[in-house]
Amino acid sequence: MSKKLVGLFIALCLFGGLQTQALAEASAGGKCNSTGKIAVVGTARLVCAKVGKAKTWIALDSTSFKSPTITSVIIAPSASTSFYLTGQIINVLVTFDSGVIVTGSPQIFLDSDTIGKLTYAGGSGTQVLLFSYTTVTGDVDNVGFGLKANSLVLNGGTINSMNGTPATLTHLGIAKSATRKLGPTAPAVTTTVTTVATTATTVATTATTVATTTTTTTTVASSAAPKITSIAFKEPGAKWIVGQNVQVKVTFDLPVVITGSPYIGLLSDAINKVTYLEGSGGVSIIFSYTVLTGDIDNTGVGIAADAFVLNGGTIKSSSGVNAVLTHAAIARSSLRKIAAS
Repeated sequence: MSKKLVGLFIALCLFGGLQTQALAEASAGGKCNSTGKIAVVGTARLVCAKVGKAKTWIALDSTSFKSPTITSVIIAPSASTSFYLTGQIINVLVTFDSGVIVTGSPQIFLDSDTIGKLTYAGGSGTQVLLFSYTTVTGDVDNVGFGLKANSLVLNGGTINSMNGTPATLTHLGIAKSATRKLGPTAPAVTTTVTTVATTATTVATTATTVATTTTTTTTVASSAAPKITSIAFKEPGAKWIVGQNVQVKVTFDLPVVITGSPYIGLLSDAINKVTYLEGSGGVSIIFSYTVLTGDIDNTGVGIAADAFVLNGGTIKSSSGVNAVLTHAAIARSSLRKIAAS
């Protein structure tokens, strides 16, 4: 055999060995180097493709291109097992029948009178995705929240299979439950808070009695219904960003006592209300909302006329007369946008 033929034979053997090693290391989901390269491992045909920022071996059989579907959605229980406190995190776990890749900030929505969406928090590349929401002051749910069916939305992001096939996002809802109530304090403390409020009302009544003894004019004033004299945003200058507070200041002509969690409805593409924060006993009341990841409003926030909602609470004078909650609207403004940063 000539030297040329011997050299060619050795080269072919070496090439075959390298190919065998490369194919042996190839597996669906594993790393690869050259996009478009085809490998055959057993009965599986693989192609090297870019998924996100990584180059990954993708199987070319038909099952690998099917749309991932949701097999379960659960609300993780709180540490107390029956209620969530302000500042605690509500977690929802969404499980798919195969691994998914996530981009952007998909959201899923709770079934609750006071809280809404949870935002994607992690899990890309696995079958289980985590969605989270941190409760803020004013979040109250005395019934117990659940989860709305088919409420998982992409919000401009994507949820795809490892091969890029969009996932099917339909899923079952979760019924509201008394084991998922939400408030600022544990139920055992609520009675104590109510007692303190009652005592304050008694003191106010005593003061009114003294005023009645002094003059008839004071008696008439003490029975008057407080009225709103002004309502205004604490303007951000141009926009609010994640972590900042959207606040509204409401001024009454008489001091008011507030119980529960009244709120004011907002005109916005991203948020729907600001909830009572502080000021009970005075004439200036603050309502607030903390901006979360995913809250975007490029038009600007406003308030519709007469947008107060008592939400099971009360707004009264110190002598117990219900306040008149009518007020003018505040138009949406480009100086009150909400942005990610």
